[in-house]
Amino acid sequence: MDKSNGCQIAVSVIIPVYNVYEWLDQCMESVVGQTFTDFEVILVNDGSTDGSEKKCMEWADKDCRIRVISKKNEGPSLARNCGINNAKGEFLVFIDSDDWIDCTYLEKLHAAIMEGKTDMAECDVYKFDNNTGEKTYHICSGVMGLEYSLEEHMKYGFTAIWKCMIRKTLFTDYGVVFPNCHSEARAVYPLLLALSGGIVNVHEGLYYYRRFRPKSLSQQPRINNGDEKAVGLLAFDTLLQNFKACGLYQQYEQVLQEIVKRKLSDLSAGLFYRRGKEEFFQLTEKYYSYIEKKFPGTLNFPYVCLGGYNLNRILSYMDVLHNPYGRFNFSSVISLMNPIKGMPCTHKNRYREIMIHRDIESSFWDIIEEMNPKYVFIDFVEERFDIIQTAGGYITKSDAFDEADISLIEQRIIPRDSQECEKLWKKSFQGFMVRLQENVPTCKIVVIRNLLSTKVGDMTGQTFFEDIKKILQINQILEKCYQFLAENFPEVKMIDCTGDNLYFTDKAYEYGAVPSHLNDVINRKIAGKIEVELQGLR
Repeated sequence: MDKSNGCQIAVSVIIPVYNVYEWLDQCMESVVGQTFTDFEVILVNDGSTDGSEKKCMEWADKDCRIRVISKKNEGPSLARNCGINNAKGEFLVFIDSDDWIDCTYLEKLHAAIMEGKTDMAECDVYKFDNNTGEKTYHICSGVMGLEYSLEEHMKYGFTAIWKCMIRKTLFTDYGVVFPNCHSEARAVYPLLLALSGGIVNVHEGLYYYRRFRPKSLSQQPRINNGDEKAVGLLAFDTLLQNFKACGLYQQYEQVLQEIVKRKLSDLSAGLFYRRGKEEFFQLTEKYYSYIEKKFPGTLNFPYVCLGGYNLNRILSYMDVLHNPYGRFNFSSVISLMNPIKGMPCTHKNRYREIMIHRDIESSFWDIIEEMNPKYVFIDFVEERFDIIQTAGGYITKSDAFDEADISLIEQRIIPRDSQECEKLWKKSFQGFMVRLQENVPTCKIVVIRNLLSTKVGDMTGQTFFEDIKKILQINQILEKCYQFLAENFPEVKMIDCTGDNLYFTDKAYEYGAVPSHLNDVINRKIAGKIEVELQGLR
């Protein structure tokens, strides 16, 4: 549509630009090549110093739909706000200048929003690893084909703003702006959902999100407005204030409490390996204090988690702050009770590297003392791995360990299904329980009886894993561990959901459909059962 004839444009595409010379062409090629043509592009050059401004001008010279606005560097929030103020479109989309979109992105989102007669639409996302070139598919609408309700979407939805098409009046009629702080999208996404009253989803991956780009904000979180030592709190202040200003706070107070806890937990997980220990401790203490201040009397306690990675996912659905400092994955009780000190180890995945070091050095006890947790949650899924005896101690031969760069001078592998390993585990676990009760006598131990799932699928049906025989053999080993616990420590609370029909792996889980991962429907159900059981323990 001709921008000079005074008619309203259908869509304004707002793209903040800051020092992305290397990636801007790919982004812009994907935008100008859209099958939908009734749009304008607003490139907001946010004080770039690498030649990006010149490249913006070159694109504007080639396509009359493109406008360039240059301003001093103030960050992506104010750049987006500038774009909103200058937008002529009925609908807005926000694209990051180092990402790109499918050629049907605008067409399909616009058709969905018009057919659905709603104010928001969003698509699924491909996460693109800039280092490896690998893509993972992220479903934004729900889990296992079950669509989120509006409140579930507010709590569990992917809060990135760039996968959405939004009616401009949601911003202008209610005075919604992006706050100039870290996690700005978290400050507006739930509010926009509440104001829209619903969202329509395009079940296709139409947006390509580039991860791990050097010097990106996700890799080097920005410092601004005094928020650097309490990352995200300014965003959540804005979120809560805006719900009150729009008269929606009372209606959504419980949901907002859960949103704040869940999103602060996400931030903690992302900053866990980017901050020094002391700085991270200060950060999480501010988070605990913030929750108590904003939602007094709510569940707000530290805990330690020892078990499989899926146990983290289960606990993440509990209505508390989840501190990744208290997580122990890829560890057997044998290695925790028989440590090896000072063995060098590197891993391409920083989180896994931290967990391997914790296993090698048995830092569980130091962290228990530092955190003084109210609960320790345990499952035995990591007890499926063989054990390595070396240098006077033991290491868990987990899949993370096998991926790591580590050399052992002398080693002996003890198979997990051997009588030697079973005897060693029982002795280690008895010592573990005694020491745990001595170190934190007021701490309550809760065991979640998880096994490897035998089936994979979705809500329409499941099939057995191909290696079902091996899975059943491993589960027999795990069953012995749970039986030993029940017979020798009957006072420990054990929660079992393995008999539930929903106890299976999601075939579409973005990080791999493997037996140690369950689907998020059963994960949420188990979390709810844990919360009920905790009420009886308090």
